[in-house]
Amino acid sequence: GKCTFQISPGAFFQTNTEGAEILYNIVVDRVREVTDNPKETMLVDVCCGTGTIGLTLLKEGVVGKLVGVDIAAPAIEDAKVNAAKNGFADESVTKFVASPAENVMPAILHEIPRSSPVVAVVDPAREGLHGIVIKTLRANERIERLVYVSCNPTGSLVKDASMLCGPPTKKYPGRPFRITRSQPVDMFPLTSHCEMIMTFDRMPMDEYLKYHESP
Repeated sequence: GKCTFQISPGAFFQTNTEGAEILYNIVVDRVREVTDNPKETMLVDVCCGTGTIGLTLLKEGVVGKLVGVDIAAPAIEDAKVNAAKNGFADESVTKFVASPAENVMPAILHEIPRSSPVVAVVDPAREGLHGIVIKTLRANERIERLVYVSCNPTGSLVKDASMLCGPPTKKYPGRPFRITRSQPVDMFPLTSHCEMIMTFDRMPMDEYLKYHESP
C-alpha cells in the first residue's frame, strides 16, 4: 500500500502480505463509512502491534488522529518508528503506549477531547479481548463503530461478540453494539483457518429503549 513499515524480529506481522493488504483495505472501508469529519476523528487502535492498521487509516485520510496500545514493547517501538517513516511523528497526531490494554484503556478514552469523534479497531491475539477492555468499549458510547479483526473467529470472537452485544449488566454496562457486517479474509490458503473482520455498530437509542428500558 501507501505505507512503509519496519518490523522487528520480536514483533508480529501477517506473513501473507498480499492478504494483509486486502484485510487493511477492508478495515479502511469500514471506518470510512462512518467518519464524517476524518481530520477530527480519533482512532483507538487496541492491540495495535507495529501500528500497521492505524497508520494505514491515517495515510488513507479516514481518521486524523491515532492512539494505539499493545502489550509488546518491541512492537510499540516499531510503531513509533513507522509513524515517523510515514510522516506522522507529531505526538498530537499519533501516540503509542506499551501496556496491557486493560491497564490503560479507561484512561486513554477519558483523555480524548469530548469534541472528537471516536472509532475503534481491535486486533487481539487468539485469546481475544480482556473483560475490562470490553467493558470500557461498551461504556464509552461515543464509539459508534468498532471494527474487530479476529484470528480466532469460532472461539474468542464469539465470546467477545456476546459481551459486546448482550443486554447491559453491572459488569458490562452501556448501550450494546450490534453486528452489522462480517467479512472473512483467507490469509492461510489451503488450511481451515481464516481471519474475520466483524463490524459492530452501536445500537440506536430508540431500539435500545424499546428492548432494554425497564417497564
